[in-house]
Amino acid sequence: MQYTYRVPQELNEEIAVGKRVVVQFGKRKIYTGIILQIHENKPPDHQAKYILSVMDNVPLFSDEHLRFWKWIADYYMCTLGEVMNAAVPPGLKLESQSRVVLRHDAPTEIVLDALEIPIVTKLKEVGALTIDEVDKITHRKNSFKYIQSLYEKGIITIEEDIQERYTPKAVNFIRLADGLGQEQAMKEAYDDLERAAPVQLSLLMRLQMVDPDRVGVERPEFLKEYGFSSAPLKGLMDKGYVLQERREVDRIIYEGQAEPSDHELTNDQQQCLIDVEHGFKLEKPVLLHGITSSGKTHVYIELIRKALDQGGQVLYLLPEISLTTQLIRRIQAFFGEQVMVNHSRFNENERMEIWEKVRDGSCRVLMAPRSGIFMPFTDLKLIIVDEEHETTYKQMEPSPRYHARDASIVLAKIFHANIVLGSATPSVETYFNSKGIKYHLTEMKQRFSGVNLPEFTVVDMGEERRNKRNKGVFSSILLDRLNHILAEKEQAILFQNRKGYVPITECTECSWSPSCVHCDITLTYYRGEDRLRCHFCGYSTPPVTQCAACGSTSLQMSGYGTERIEAELQLHFPDARIHRLDQETARKKSALEHIVSAFEKREIDVLIGTQMIAKGLDFDNLRLVGIVDADHALNFPDFRAFERSFQLFTQVAGRAGRRKQKGEVIIQTNQPAHRIIQTVTDHDYDTFYAAEIADRKRYNYPPYTRLVRVTLKHRERSIVQRTAGQLAYLLKTQMDDHVLGPQEPYVSRIRNQYIQIILIKIDPSLPLSPTKKFILGCVHQIKGQKAHASVRILCDADPF
Repeated sequence: MQYTYRVPQELNEEIAVGKRVVVQFGKRKIYTGIILQIHENKPPDHQAKYILSVMDNVPLFSDEHLRFWKWIADYYMCTLGEVMNAAVPPGLKLESQSRVVLRHDAPTEIVLDALEIPIVTKLKEVGALTIDEVDKITHRKNSFKYIQSLYEKGIITIEEDIQERYTPKAVNFIRLADGLGQEQAMKEAYDDLERAAPVQLSLLMRLQMVDPDRVGVERPEFLKEYGFSSAPLKGLMDKGYVLQERREVDRIIYEGQAEPSDHELTNDQQQCLIDVEHGFKLEKPVLLHGITSSGKTHVYIELIRKALDQGGQVLYLLPEISLTTQLIRRIQAFFGEQVMVNHSRFNENERMEIWEKVRDGSCRVLMAPRSGIFMPFTDLKLIIVDEEHETTYKQMEPSPRYHARDASIVLAKIFHANIVLGSATPSVETYFNSKGIKYHLTEMKQRFSGVNLPEFTVVDMGEERRNKRNKGVFSSILLDRLNHILAEKEQAILFQNRKGYVPITECTECSWSPSCVHCDITLTYYRGEDRLRCHFCGYSTPPVTQCAACGSTSLQMSGYGTERIEAELQLHFPDARIHRLDQETARKKSALEHIVSAFEKREIDVLIGTQMIAKGLDFDNLRLVGIVDADHALNFPDFRAFERSFQLFTQVAGRAGRRKQKGEVIIQTNQPAHRIIQTVTDHDYDTFYAAEIADRKRYNYPPYTRLVRVTLKHRERSIVQRTAGQLAYLLKTQMDDHVLGPQEPYVSRIRNQYIQIILIKIDPSLPLSPTKKFILGCVHQIKGQKAHASVRILCDADPF
């Protein structure tokens, strides 16, 4: 939300748009605010409070950033405060902690409770206590009633302790003392130590050797590397031979070396580069549609080089940083310490340091996930959105529910920067824009260095089962090719987009299945932990042995998750080194990097994975890719199911045969004639697009309309149904047939919250901003009614 505050006269010269200020909110809370506008319009209905202080000497956020925030708030139907919360790193926000302070004029003759006495006694010693400290004194989890009592008796006041959360990293450095600069002084020190302290002498000599220029070395690293304890160092410091200084250091340090970048572009890549730059001259976003392994990264590197030569900064967006370590290494190899990575696994202080380096310009190339659009660039010249079709660019929770690809196009326009969207399988909307006048299209249709596209084999699993050739989920063809690949010491990947061991446990008598107690979804069995688990809320329970409906003990597990495929494949190939790559195996901080590295080093023969394996991985020795169950993706109830299936199958298949050896792809399906299967095997994006865009036009889906999804949640089904009905009625007063629903989604209850969905199709001929304001107005009108006030209502522009 936006609020108006008064500026004290003494701060008039300090305030500026984009600076942080400390303001009081309510009676006792202190918050960080950002100045959006300076004006002289007094609030008509209340007395504005004064700003307490200005935190920054220079604005942290430019006009460009604030304009971008306002666009996101307007387009994605959220508040500017929600955008600010997403954009401002935690290290720049104040922590406001309540403190109990002893009053200087506190009455002395007053009766105190038994637990109030130790609080007052401690306050007389230290002057102030935090709420947590009071809890420890009283041995109570909540001491508020004692604090309230002391406050009412006039003994204490309650204040806010304001602290910035970011703290620079400081390390102790040691160096030889200035007095040892002369050779004679050093000789005397050696003689002194040789007789009485040989270990101190050894340490002094080692320090002189590793730090001859006396710039200082980090104390912890020095002691650890050379095996000294703190005792001899302390002795040297006491004698004045060694000095210790505390210095601020960077948490993020690039330790690699930039390699000579003398690679030459192929003719195809060179032509693509020329065409991309032509699109830049037209001041249009450029879609680089290049098939898998066509060498798009080489074109990106040349574009980055040119942007850096102009003195600018580059934002390189990636769908998931943790899955693109190979690409990051390649970019860092070219540009060295100019490249920084904004990783979700960094802690708060590390992310804050990256933010500062982007703002001061020392970070020239930032590789980041979707949140990178909020970084404080000062001279942004180029944005690259790699794998622009990926759904992970869409933020779901919490608000703002932005799409980083679409938002980055606006960001580029604000900064007058160039932008490239790259993909082997562009989203339907992006390709539609590139075929029109909005974007410029350039294509790369040949694999790098003449590498052949993989050869596809489609296996009809229905026929396999009828002829009894399959072994469980594995067709005879897949097992035969795996056997051949393993004999040739080559590698394979098997793709199955289902986690766990089996997705369904079912009673054979009445078809009952164990479900989550908090969500309307069946539980997945995980054999590794021997538990049934919900994928939505995390609820888990031991495996059931008896049907809860009819009492039968005849239960069967059906379906295949990655765990089961791994276990059964190991039975077929007991000597093979088989591993999984899914959210379970990649849960620990460096687990994913270890698995990818092991596959690169050929320490894994067969890697089984979910869609994680489809995202940008590049392996020299990967010969075979097997798609175990193509039907699961094709049959998903979503208007984008065919698009997602085409993208996923093509991307997974694109991992195979990326070097000299031609790759093989085996697709197992019950629908071998399905048009998506056919277009994937034919490497035919154009035919896929033509059929898909015709369906979108026929049924009025994007890009022929804009969607807004309104989600309503409540613990009581009847309440959320009633509220959804009232909201839909209001919306239909002006939008009529463009409002679909309300209806329950596929999973109608999550975390004990019942859900209703209203889908709104906005006609492209209608003005977008007023239409969205009308929708929000209807939501606010409903929320203002007591009967509906407890229902949570969420608006999501461009969902799915």
